[in-house]
Amino acid sequence: MKRCTIIIPDAGPFNSLWVADRLDLLLKLEMKLVVVDAVYDELTSDLDYPKDRAVKSFIDDNRPPFVVENTEYGQFVRAKRAAGEKVKSGAGETAIGEFMRSDDGLRKYLTPQEPVVLLYEDKDVRVINRPPYLHLLSTVGMLKGLERVGILRSADDVIHQMTHPSRPDRRPGDARKFTDLPEGHDEPAVIGSTWAP
Repeated sequence: MKRCTIIIPDAGPFNSLWVADRLDLLLKLEMKLVVVDAVYDELTSDLDYPKDRAVKSFIDDNRPPFVVENTEYGQFVRAKRAAGEKVKSGAGETAIGEFMRSDDGLRKYLTPQEPVVLLYEDKDVRVINRPPYLHLLSTVGMLKGLERVGILRSADDVIHQMTHPSRPDRRPGDARKFTDLPEGHDEPAVIGSTWAP
């Protein structure tokens, strides 16, 4: 691992990259990749669904660089599910909120020596009280960056696959919608930062 830690606080980047059959691009970053437990659970909850199966296998087979961070709420939800109890929707959002505020969540990764990139699609992520060492990057912004440094031939081709799925195991309902086209969102940390894979 090098350069920084990437925290993925919502399922969006995984879902979009799966639709385009490009989950592998996360590994091209050669950085630590952190996923919150409840988000991991939501992403992998239905192993009869090809996306959930593929994402689970991808994360589980690539530890490291993937780290699944436990939260109190995520563990509470896991215990309820294990006991056969129903869980309210929104567990991922609640666990993410806990992770973002907790001393043993996001803050443990934030230091002047190691910047942190938040890779997201949920636009609500942009309205957080952002610590000075936190860089915000959307999935589209990441693809554009990968293209700029020559890791990806065409970000637009991948984005087209995300928005117009064509693989046989993808459904029209898998099509992704982005609010940050054409360039994506790449917001440096308050103290100044640059992002490049």
